Amino acid sequence: MAWFRIEDSFHSHPKVKLAGNAAVGLWVRCGTWSAQYLTDGLVPTHIVGDLGKPREIEALVKARLWVPSDDGMLIPDFLDYNQSKGEVEARRKRDADRKRADREKPERGTNGQYRSPDR
Repeated sequence: MAWFRIEDSFHSHPKVKLAGNAAVGLWVRCGTWSAQYLTDGLVPTHIVGDLGKPREIEALVKARLWVPSDDGMLIPDFLDYNQSKGEVEARRKRDADRKRADREKPERGTNGQYRSPDR
């Protein structure tokens, strides 16, 4: 699972106030979408259109919470606050390797002695 991080002063940032609550709701939904699909802050045009209304999209661009790109909308500074796709994938690999190694360790009994897995 990846996380979409928002700082605790987000609620009072001038850009957020300018965009308004409905647009900020869209921004959060699209930010979590980007985190889930590891797009490093890029939200494709079809997702933006599915989740938001034109006035909300315009408000986010006007407030500079989104930057239009050829492929959709880009969340500025996304990677300043969130892990990149490469970082998330590396963490997932480390976690999987650690869990695999833990499963392969011999099991210890209550007296601290190793037990055979078939007991």
